Amino acid sequence: WPIFTDLVYSADSSINLKAQNTRIQQVLKTAVFELKKASIFDNAFPNITQKRKMALDAVYNAAGKHKEYAIAKRIKHDFNYAVALAGVPEGRLSSFRTNLKKLAHQIVVSRFGLKKGCGDEVDDLIKGHKYIFPTDAKGKVLGDQPFCDESMVDSIRLSFFDGENSIGVQSCDDFVSVLDGNNEPELPVAMVCLIATLIYSILKDWSSGNPPSGTQVKSFNSSFHISVYNTHQATLTRIFNGSRKKYHVLMAHLYKAVRYVLLTRYLLSSCTLTNSTLVQ
Repeated sequence: WPIFTDLVYSADSSINLKAQNTRIQQVLKTAVFELKKASIFDNAFPNITQKRKMALDAVYNAAGKHKEYAIAKRIKHDFNYAVALAGVPEGRLSSFRTNLKKLAHQIVVSRFGLKKGCGDEVDDLIKGHKYIFPTDAKGKVLGDQPFCDESMVDSIRLSFFDGENSIGVQSCDDFVSVLDGNNEPELPVAMVCLIATLIYSILKDWSSGNPPSGTQVKSFNSSFHISVYNTHQATLTRIFNGSRKKYHVLMAHLYKAVRYVLLTRYLLSSCTLTNSTLVQ
């Protein structure tokens, strides 16, 4: 193989991004981006096998994007080489989710007024996943507007649409509609469910009624939260199966809300679903 495709290995047979030559580094940086993107468009909580495949696809696609055809060919034909490269983006997926949780923390604290002694309020929010629903002026939960709470909108915006270099802005062409002949972009299920799950995790950190420790704020156990993610995914699947049009209205308005700050109020008044039994 050409020498520029060779990797510099650490003592434990893994590779460090900064130890590689410039061409390999470019591929790996793009692969990290591609895997993060795959996690928010396709599957935010892949199992070990799925994560490995996603990482292998990410490095192969990254090599192609940089027209590094020799690297791409070696990835295709040298499995150990491919696995070593894939280990870099694969190893950063967990920290990606944790960093998103840290970003959303203050939004959630402010939105729900979390403070010492808030344990009962937090328990009520967690029950039936009420935190994904907005409330009216009297505090009534608007059960026909799932995922429309301002904590959801603000957290998604800050996490994925905060500046021209953010994943959401860089991937603007990948937001599409589920409806044929419709060009209104929608947020993907994985992105929405990931943020809802992170908000749940933040609330759980406050469930004792005491502010979480610095370690709690900076930690996120994906194994513990996969069931929450699946629950949110099931809610969106139920809406989709009930009416693709209603699903589209919800996800398209969420996209508009996070892309255009001034449309947030518009979202909360117009994404109402007719099924008011979504609070369980």
